[in-house]
Amino acid sequence: MSSAATNTGRGTWSVVAGRWAMLLVLLFLWQGAHRWLGPYTIASPLDTFERLWDMAQDGTVWQHLVSTARVSAIGLVAGWCAGLLVALAMARSARLAAALEPYIMASMGVPKFALAPLLILWFGIGDAPKAVVVTLMVFYVVFITAISGLRAVDGRLLQMSRLMGASSWQATREVLLPSITPYLLAGLKVAIPRAISAAVVGEFLVAESGLGYYIEHSRQTSDTVGVYAGLVVVTALVLSSDGLLGMLSRRLLAWRPAVATAGH
Repeated sequence: MSSAATNTGRGTWSVVAGRWAMLLVLLFLWQGAHRWLGPYTIASPLDTFERLWDMAQDGTVWQHLVSTARVSAIGLVAGWCAGLLVALAMARSARLAAALEPYIMASMGVPKFALAPLLILWFGIGDAPKAVVVTLMVFYVVFITAISGLRAVDGRLLQMSRLMGASSWQATREVLLPSITPYLLAGLKVAIPRAISAAVVGEFLVAESGLGYYIEHSRQTSDTVGVYAGLVVVTALVLSSDGLLGMLSRRLLAWRPAVATAGH
């Protein structure tokens, strides 16, 4: 086995060991806080995981998890596509960029959940209002990262593609999109947790299922263990989504020297 492969393997195992050590530290601190503040304020890890086991057995956790994941995924895809398309359109037209950008930036300051009453009025009670909020949360993240990446693309690459007879679509597909892929993936890394948190908060306000609904219902009934069980599932959903994105990023960016050698 080469020294490079050995170093890579050691690096991977050190990361795994470090993460497990951090998990144990967090569980230790959690248990300590439970003993110090009492069960009404902080549920014990043991009670929380026993509740999760019961929820997994009767299917409750899967029902709420699927509901939250569905709304998050719908909003994530819609927001990602909208943010990318608007950024591409503005990159192609300086006039459009000058006209739209001030309004897009100004609208970022509008609290998205302040729109909840209007969204409920327009779309009713269901997945649609929550999906719209998630879409808006994701849109701005993807738009900012995409437009930043597009403005960083070397103009000479586009000129060369035009000289070689590439159409506008071919230049976008062969030059622009590969160039901004790292930006888009970085945007997704921020957007995914925001999408999940937006879906959960939306479920606090209007829902009949979902992790946010379960957490809020547990809070209203003074079920501290239920609140913490819901938070653990939300955290697991974010971590697993981030892990999948990391695998996708390594695959898509393997051709880049900085990424390919990052583990050495």
